[in-house]
This record gives sequence, C-alpha cells and structure tokens, in this order.
Amino acid sequence: MRVLLAATSGAGPFGPLVPFAAAIRRAGHDILVAAPISAQARVERAGLPFISFADPLERDVAPVWERVRAATPDEANELVLGELFGRVRSRAALPGVELAIDAWRPDVVVRESCEFASAVAAEARGIPVVRVGVVQLVMEALAVRTAAPAVDDLRRWAGLEPDPAGARLSASPYLTLTPASFELPGEPEPARTLRFHDAPPPLRAVRPPGEAPLVYMSFGSVAATIGFYPGLYRTVIDALAELPIRLLVTVGDAADPAELGPLPANVQVERWIPQAEVFTRADAMVGHGGFGTTLGVLLAGVPQVVVPLFADQPFNAQRIADLGAGLAADAQDPAGVRAAVERLLAEPAFRVTAGRVALEAQSLPPIDDAPAALQALAADGRQRRAA
Repeated sequence: MRVLLAATSGAGPFGPLVPFAAAIRRAGHDILVAAPISAQARVERAGLPFISFADPLERDVAPVWERVRAATPDEANELVLGELFGRVRSRAALPGVELAIDAWRPDVVVRESCEFASAVAAEARGIPVVRVGVVQLVMEALAVRTAAPAVDDLRRWAGLEPDPAGARLSASPYLTLTPASFELPGEPEPARTLRFHDAPPPLRAVRPPGEAPLVYMSFGSVAATIGFYPGLYRTVIDALAELPIRLLVTVGDAADPAELGPLPANVQVERWIPQAEVFTRADAMVGHGGFGTTLGVLLAGVPQVVVPLFADQPFNAQRIADLGAGLAADAQDPAGVRAAVERLLAEPAFRVTAGRVALEAQSLPPIDDAPAALQALAADGRQRRAA
C-alpha cells in the first residue's frame, strides 16, 4: 500500500501525522509526505521522505495577517481557517498536490485537518481520503464549517460537485490520538472516528536528591514569528527564574536565543529539542496551549501551566484546567504564571490527574492497528475505481 501524507507548513498540524507515518512504515507500507517547501527541514528532521508543493506568495498571505491582527479572537480563528488555510494556502498547494498524487499514485491520502487541497485532489481521482485530527473536535468542526466555502471553489476547478457546507470534508474517516476526556463535553464526533494511542511514554527519570525541579517552557514555533519574541519570553523567564528550579526553554528555529540577552544561571535556552525526552525529566511545563504540545504533555503525565496566545489555545487551556491536569494563566500576568508553577510543583493532585488521562489514552487501540484500517479503505477505493 502507498500512503501520501499531506500537511501544511506548521509544526503543530504536522506533528500528529508523524506517529501514523511511523505505524504505516512499521506495517511495511510505503509513505511519502507532501508539504510546502517551507516545511522541508521539519519533515526531514522527522526522517520522512518528502515531496514539496508551493508555499503561497507573501503578497497573498500578508493581507490576511493584517486582518487577523485587527480582529477579535473569534474573527481571527475564522480568518485563519477560512481565508489562510481554506483559500490562500489551498490554492497555492493544489497544483503541486495534484502532481504529487499523479506521479506517486497513492492508494490512500492521509491529510492533517488544516490541509484541504489534498482532499479535493484525491476525491477528483477517486482515491480515499482520511483526516488526522490536529485540534479538539470543537475546532475541527469550525475548520470544516469555515473553510468549506473556499474549498468549494477548488472543487469547482477540479470538476467536483459543489459541497458548500463541507459534508464531504466531514464524511472522511477521522483518526486521532486524543482521548475522549480531552474533548469539549457534548461535542459530537465525526461518524467514522477512530481513536488510537501511540507507544507508551518512556519511563520517567528519577531526579537525584537535592537537584532542583525541571520546568520546561515552550511557546511553540509560531509565537516567535508574530511579535511575542523576545518580549513575552523574557518576561516569563525572569518571573520563573526567581523560583528554585531549573528552567529549560525552547524558542523554535525562527528565533535567535541571543536576542533574549544574558540569562540567569538556572536558565537554559535552545532552539529545538526532542520534547518526548524532556517530558521524562520535567516536573512541570509552561506552554502556549498549542494542541500538539498540550496533548503531548498531558499524555506524558506532566502537569502544565497553559498561557494561551491565539487560535485554539484558549480551548486547550480551559480543558486542562477543567480536568485538573494543570492551570490556565494570563500572558500579561507573569507573577500569576510563577504562582501557577509553584502550585503545580507543590500539589501532587495535578500530576495524578494528568497521569489518569494518560492511562485512559493507553486503553485505546494501539496506533499499529491504524494501517489495517487504511488498507481496508485502499481496497475499497481500488474496487470503486475499477467499477
């Protein structure tokens, strides 16, 4: 079986595809990642084969971000999902995605849910499409609803029937590593939802006696590119460095650690590190509420302070707080962030709750069951094309 995995350029949307790619490979199948040129380093760092398609032109992207900066949070979400991902990025991507599919001839296309061009190109060729969730279901539904009118333009170009409400986008099988308890209560599931768990988290390292607790801080790969760096980072670092902790900070490939200036002795800053390894040693995390990072921390059983900045992050912060697996804090209140970290380190209940959700995830079917589901879809697609 040949599987094409289609992604946008961000680390957050790409991350959930990686465990599925590994499972497909372990099952002996061939994979190829189709993503924008700007994602090349990220895909290659994951050790996956890569074929590129075009990034949108800056002249098309810049006006959307201008509108986002002037918008309310809800308006900004609709602009990013509908205009940026649904229209601008999809239009730029469609020709390259079509070429990738025609050249490689996959049996099934697996897309992350912010990548829409592959859904159109695959349907036009009768190839089954599977969606991998990259946010909570409440945001998945918003993404479909908001992007559907723009995606409908692509459908017309590809000769497909109109789908202005996104029924075709919603109908594809939905794969996710998210345990049900992390979803917003009462949010309906897509009709063909398959939840899996990845490999169990590595065993936690034992902190030597007398060594200060390790707090990990990351605001993801996007925040540093849209005005939060270095100001917010330095403010939070200064607040946390006053605690008797070791603080490990990552700033992303686009940021220069030197811009943070001289740092306290208990602070270490890196551009990027393997987070899974850090989670085995961290006593707590301070994050921005990006879905992949937030879920990864939760499933590692690490309590977290979530400082939401944009997009779906307030939803994720609220869910972590409601579960009792951590606390939400305000980016404008560094003293509040520090106080929240102190609570996490002092009150074991947060770690216990995070561990309970991690155990729930481990009760789901293993991700190595996913390739069999894809094979069944591929076989059905071949039969339909032959009919």
